[in-house]
Amino acid sequence: MITSTIVISGCLPIQTPKPSNHRPSLGTPIRTVEYGYPPLNYRATIKNYFANKIKRANSASYTFSTPQRAYKRRGLAYGGDINWRGWIVDVSIVTPSRSGRLMSAKPHIILFNNSVIVEDILGHNHKLLTRVTK
Repeated sequence: MITSTIVISGCLPIQTPKPSNHRPSLGTPIRTVEYGYPPLNYRATIKNYFANKIKRANSASYTFSTPQRAYKRRGLAYGGDINWRGWIVDVSIVTPSRSGRLMSAKPHIILFNNSVIVEDILGHNHKLLTRVTK
């Protein structure tokens, strides 16, 4: 009985998996595939993100830019390849002090990957971050 199953299974053709050439559909632009979709509800997402990260976040004042495509490279010591592609939003956050006086605005660059915050960078610019203007 064991030999008959070996003989029968040896006669069956082996199905090799075909390589998957997953390509976007004709209606999907290449830019969307490379950078993902623009973040949805990015203002509320950013406010929720900073709710536990800054003091007096409930009374903070936010100034948002519109989302923009960007990519981030690894450092030259790591090869300089592209490490991340997605969308960025510039945010300026003004928080009140304990006495109620407004502090100076702190700029942040928020990196998104399909409406999820990947990283926040303090400042106006970053040497490894490149904005795509097309």
